[in-house]
Amino acid sequence: MMQNMIFATALFAFIGQALAGGPEVCTSKGPSTCVDYQVTKDCCAAVDHSARFDEVFTQCVPWAVNGINTGAMVECCESRGCGSAAEALGSSHAVCFR
Repeated sequence: MMQNMIFATALFAFIGQALAGGPEVCTSKGPSTCVDYQVTKDCCAAVDHSARFDEVFTQCVPWAVNGINTGAMVECCESRGCGSAAEALGSSHAVCFR
């Protein structure tokens, strides 16, 4: 059952990326850049324009054609002391937790 859920999550994420812009993340600032888990999750919820936070990939992933409001995502990440980046779905990155 869990394997089917992970597969479905990945499938929907790939479909979303194909129809809209790619995933967005909030990155920590400092010598070792990593994706800030909590800030990315919070900002994804704050700019909810047909996007969702993907727990498997730790990315804000678009659901459909509307995509992610990239400007609002950048502003949200910066307002919390982070940078932002667009990534390919499932990109390998270090994750940091506050």
